[in-house]
Amino acid sequence: MQSQLLYLAGSLGGVAAICGLCVLLFGAGAASLDEGSAQARLQADVAGFRPGRCTLAADKRSALVEDTRGGAVYLVVVRGDGLVTRRLADGFLRAAAQDGTALKLQFADFTFPRTRVDLGDAGLAADWRARLERGIA
Repeated sequence: MQSQLLYLAGSLGGVAAICGLCVLLFGAGAASLDEGSAQARLQADVAGFRPGRCTLAADKRSALVEDTRGGAVYLVVVRGDGLVTRRLADGFLRAAAQDGTALKLQFADFTFPRTRVDLGDAGLAADWRARLERGIA
């Protein structure tokens, strides 16, 4: 029994050392999001993307970006040390509701079922909600 506990302690110590080494080598920070990085990520992900109106969330962890070429709206979200993009159309967006200054979005994607984007302004949130609801209908 004692040898098993020593083995467990050694294993936990090894895992902690590996995690510490990863943080030391690669850092523990999350990706940063600004208008430029959101638009650059979409230009890399979407062929022919032409950035239009861009609104950052108050916490700078997500953004809504318009494609002027076709009028589609994209969501860019910080996930870990990277950025995730989703097109908010074509049946992907199931519901868009406003909660004060925030938008509550529900998606048809089990890997990313819902999110809350606080835009910091009720009028701005109402404008984006109306725009997104036109895409759902």
